[in-house]
Amino acid sequence: MGGSMPRYSYTALTSGGESVADSADAASLPALAARLASEGRTIRSVREAQVDLPRIRGIPYFEIIGIYRQIASAIAAGLPLVEALQMLSSESRNARLKSLLYFLKSQISRGAPLSEAMGAFPNVFPSVHVAVVKAGEHGGRLGTALDDLADQAEAMSNMNRRFASALVYPTVIAIAALGLLNFGLLSIVPKIRALFVDLGVDSFGSVTKFIFFVAQLTAPATILLLIGSIILLLAILGQRSAASGRLWLDSWKLRIPVVGQIVEKAALARFTGMLGLLLDAGIDLPRAVNLASEGAGNRVVERLLKNVSAEVEMGLRLSDAIDKTETMPATLAWRLGVGEETGALPEALSGMSRLYAGQVDSLVTSLAGLLEPLLIIVIGSAVAMLVLGMFLPLAAVINTLTSATGY
Repeated sequence: MGGSMPRYSYTALTSGGESVADSADAASLPALAARLASEGRTIRSVREAQVDLPRIRGIPYFEIIGIYRQIASAIAAGLPLVEALQMLSSESRNARLKSLLYFLKSQISRGAPLSEAMGAFPNVFPSVHVAVVKAGEHGGRLGTALDDLADQAEAMSNMNRRFASALVYPTVIAIAALGLLNFGLLSIVPKIRALFVDLGVDSFGSVTKFIFFVAQLTAPATILLLIGSIILLLAILGQRSAASGRLWLDSWKLRIPVVGQIVEKAALARFTGMLGLLLDAGIDLPRAVNLASEGAGNRVVERLLKNVSAEVEMGLRLSDAIDKTETMPATLAWRLGVGEETGALPEALSGMSRLYAGQVDSLVTSLAGLLEPLLIIVIGSAVAMLVLGMFLPLAAVINTLTSATGY
């Protein structure tokens, strides 16, 4: 299917001398002028009309995946694409998604391919998704391309969700424990210390002295921590908008023990999975590598893969270009080399994507298994120190007073 024709807004004079303003689609300005001349109209002024794009933000990724699947199912059932989008738009309860689907339908009704309409929303449809859809359109297999794209996107979304979910429990426990500890040091410890003063106790053990010292520092430390956290958050948000800052942040993530391995494996899982999908859709290897690298999700890995793309474009085999980087896993180059030798490179890439996704799951499980007992030890130690430093001396004082009074 070809691209959509541009729309022109014009004013023209009719054969009766009347001035009219209208708009029309035409392949070119001369074609529009010829058509109007055949209708007895003479153009006075004309300009290409700008398509008003709806402002689409905040559509959940799982809804986009669902749209891919529903369009693929509609195509498989023989439903025209325009009707499928009209049906999905009318059924959607998300106002932003409804607006997006209506725009896609209107563009396709004018003759635009789906990939072109999707390309108008880079914040919703990644460029690699648009490329897969475009390849599917050219190959006459749009439904299959959308189904494969949904499978790949869903697999990567599930991998990211498992990573986030594994960190939720330790994070919630750590925040709750820090809040309770802070409350104890700011509220309970000063009252117990005042009680000791009232009872005339002025000799304390080293643990109790340490807790008193920490309690005195807690208030200013908390204020400094909050201010520092806000400054750090603003700095990170500011750096994310700059290319150099994003590169630095992504490089820093790769250096964190265990987390760095997870980030790297996840980036390779995204790259290999999407590259296999692009090749299977019929996109040439250099362009496919370049597009897939943009979906890696880490700028450091993306930069390495861009270099691989340049090497492939110069005629080097993909496996040799990856091996040449000396930073990619050796097994990746070996497995891709086997795929190239046997003519099954897309299958080899899909297999490596599943392998890396499985390794991400294993590392995430290991990280969660490491953090949970570590949190238990830290929280248990803090509680034990509070008991030893505060409540045991207080119990000793109560016992002494009870013995002295005879009760």
